[in-house]
Amino acid sequence: MTSLGKRQIHTDAFGGDCLDASPAVEIDRMDRGGWYTVMNGFDDANIFQTWDFGRIAHPGRDLSHIVLRRDGQPVAAAQLLVRRVPGIGGIALVMWGPLWRPKGRPADPADFLAIMEAMKAEYSVRRGLFLRVLPRVEDGAGEGARALSAMEALGMRHSDAKAPYRTFIMDLTRDEATIHKDLSRHWRRGLAKAEGAGLEIVEGSSPEILDAIDDLFIQTQRRKGFRAFDSRTLTKVHRALPDGMKMHAVMASHNGEPVAGVVVSLLGDTALMQNSATAEAGLPLNAAFLVHWKAMQWVKANGGKRYDLHGVNAQANPGVHLFKRGFAGKGEEERVFIGTFEAPGPMLSRLLVEGGQTVRTLAATCTAQASQMMAMAMNKGPAERADATTPSNPV
Repeated sequence: MTSLGKRQIHTDAFGGDCLDASPAVEIDRMDRGGWYTVMNGFDDANIFQTWDFGRIAHPGRDLSHIVLRRDGQPVAAAQLLVRRVPGIGGIALVMWGPLWRPKGRPADPADFLAIMEAMKAEYSVRRGLFLRVLPRVEDGAGEGARALSAMEALGMRHSDAKAPYRTFIMDLTRDEATIHKDLSRHWRRGLAKAEGAGLEIVEGSSPEILDAIDDLFIQTQRRKGFRAFDSRTLTKVHRALPDGMKMHAVMASHNGEPVAGVVVSLLGDTALMQNSATAEAGLPLNAAFLVHWKAMQWVKANGGKRYDLHGVNAQANPGVHLFKRGFAGKGEEERVFIGTFEAPGPMLSRLLVEGGQTVRTLAATCTAQASQMMAMAMNKGPAERADATTPSNPV
């Protein structure tokens, strides 16, 4: 740890001594419980920054944690996923971080700049890693512009390896009657039909509910001919998370059979739709409308101020885009985030990461083309109705 007026030595995760150059910066000084204590102090906390997501979803990486303190209090923090190749280099990845909106105090762009500077100094310069950061920051003239200025000042380059995250975000500070009134006409009709369809609703944090929704998601993938991610990984993360951080699931059944479900996480003040799916039998019942409405009600009742519907692509999946836009409400525009930024580090780390990235991109392109051909062969066009939403990994 470092402090104003006094520089201290710390030992990093790989056993090396480091003389900190930035004041009030801690690196690799806490365990799982300590990290969750820090996370709970931020409004922009999210599941991708949890210890258990890093450990379970990325088992081949080491976890590293950096915390910026002012007057002893954390004002910015980040979890990094680190993979090293001995003698060559490696990568340090920040998924939806750093956290820099402390609860109970205004977010300070200077803290964002300071922790980005500290991460670049530690991981890119000192450890010689390829640093890749995806901040949870919306593009625009205010906060987004300041974040972009900070990246430019640090010499961080914008990456086009993945398109910027796009989504709809519901404003839950409105009362429920206003939220309902602001739904699109299509959405209000769909919800009314689902409410009269005799669906049985169960909700909670029971792993059994999430397991059932995972089964629905697998059915949806097979029917629509896509492969987005393995939702069962998130269910494993859910089982490991502390009680106060577990996800919430809503499932609809008809005649005793599950027909639709949605899973959400609420850390900080913004909820995130994590997984959603509908069985074939749930389509004529409009079951997806009811489970999403119930999930939103739970988020609002538990203090969520915003509800991120987790990813849209109007070109690749227009049906889901229409569904989410209608749910977000009148006047709600598609949100675009600032994207991914990189500090490439030494040449060996850069070649290691970018070479592997080229191979993965080629493989993903071939897989996507094969899936599209399979869907067309099954008479499933790209504009298939929005019976399920397909959340995307942010990086």
